[in-house]
Amino acid sequence: MALEPMEKLMRHVKVVCEYCPTHHHKPSYPGGNRDWEMHPSWIAGMESLNAYSDWVSSMVLPVAFQWIEEHKSEVYASVPEDLRDDVGVVIAAAFKLIKELPTYKNGVEKSAAYEADVAKGTYDSSKTNPVWTSIVKKIRSGTEEAFAEQSSILGDGSE
Repeated sequence: MALEPMEKLMRHVKVVCEYCPTHHHKPSYPGGNRDWEMHPSWIAGMESLNAYSDWVSSMVLPVAFQWIEEHKSEVYASVPEDLRDDVGVVIAAAFKLIKELPTYKNGVEKSAAYEADVAKGTYDSSKTNPVWTSIVKKIRSGTEEAFAEQSSILGDGSE
């Protein structure tokens, strides 16, 4: 799995009610995960969670904070003054507003139909997130191949 170097990943903070993308994230310890200390699946899982977190911070949060900025007076109307720089509180306030919008309500209704189709086995997922699905299949296949290469030493888990 190819991950961005840690210094290229972006974390975000909110300071004085302004969204401030920051750079130069430092791993929790120098060099990141030490491959020799943990199970490979644990390391892959942690790296994947970090990659997802960084994707959310780099792509989703800027969209969320742009929406919040465009609806600042409505969002901050319910946020106590001493909590206006608390990202979680501000996003929770924005989410309360989002839940009242037609697009969100429509999505909730469609979610029920989606879950029913999945349960019946009739949902066609071929057009749902095809890029991500392709990446997942490659990662899963690579993991299976890596463990299969070592199965004579590690076993295959069926014993």
